[in-house]
Amino acid sequence: MAGAPRRGGTPWDGVQRRAIAASPGAELVAVSRGGHGEVHVFDADRAERITTLTLPTPLDDGGHLALITPGDGAHADPVGR
Repeated sequence: MAGAPRRGGTPWDGVQRRAIAASPGAELVAVSRGGHGEVHVFDADRAERITTLTLPTPLDDGGHLALITPGDGAHADPVGR
């Protein structure tokens, strides 16, 4: 993986962060690939990737993600769990 930790360095040297988001009302989970401008969307129930979204920004440091589905109440969570 590009930007992964390297032997002999600290785990955070040259590493891009990832962001993760999940909806309490669906089986979907989204994970950003910091520095690459990609968000991978997974079906957690089936443990398989559904799609990869390519964005026009590198998402340095992972970006910020939110994943909500209609009626899940996630929009009312001020902490963003």
